[in-house]
Amino acid sequence: MPNTELSENKKKCSLILWVILGILIVICLCVIFVFVLAIKPLQKATDNYNLAVQEYNSHADTYNSLVQKTSIDNLQGFSTSVEKLEPVSTETSAIIDSFLSGNSAQKTESDIQTIHDLSNYLSDDIEILKQITAPSEFWVMNRLENVDDVLSIQPVTPDNDPNGLLNKENGGYSACIYFTSTGIEVDGDTPVDKGTDGGGAIEVYRSLEDAEGRCDYLSGFDNTVLYTGSYAIVGTMVIRISYIYTDEAQYEMTDRIAREFTQLETD
Repeated sequence: MPNTELSENKKKCSLILWVILGILIVICLCVIFVFVLAIKPLQKATDNYNLAVQEYNSHADTYNSLVQKTSIDNLQGFSTSVEKLEPVSTETSAIIDSFLSGNSAQKTESDIQTIHDLSNYLSDDIEILKQITAPSEFWVMNRLENVDDVLSIQPVTPDNDPNGLLNKENGGYSACIYFTSTGIEVDGDTPVDKGTDGGGAIEVYRSLEDAEGRCDYLSGFDNTVLYTGSYAIVGTMVIRISYIYTDEAQYEMTDRIAREFTQLETD
């Protein structure tokens, strides 16, 4: 009997050991399964997430630098600054914690696409800011031709510049384009002859400081008999609109020009 009981006990212990071993094997297989099919893909997705963040932050730096050099005060949809994104830890322990918190490679890939979309929008805004910062005379004239109610366009030259500011150092403009508008009749044979009274003008400055200085100068004529109309900065340009327009019409014309200037160039 004692030998029989001892044998039975050994069998029971052996069975328990096999069960424990089986459980440990199942747990190990589950861990390997989760690591291969969930943790590893999440770690790779996290690496790609950080690359997307790096690209976005590069655009954010460029955007934030540009808005310090050009005016967006009269534009819609542009932020005064863009906050940068924080990268995510790629340490295995951090990835496991992220997984246990409910994250997955699929969710991370969705976040990456969102960041790419935001980065593309920011890239477009950057290109717009670049094109309205000290643009060429040719560019301004081409854009003005697309604005409703603009009839004729003429750039000033050193010989006919009424303000005497063309290419002048310390605050002069690099280009000034006068235009005539529908419904406005004033004396003069050409847009330059008619001046801002005939419709308006676009003065292009090399820097925001120069454009702001020009507006400060023009503000000195507000509410006086020398008032020539509204003025607003877009990029480093001063958009001037004839006083003959009503206040509402001056705003509408400025808005039409600003919207045309901020249309993204396409190849």
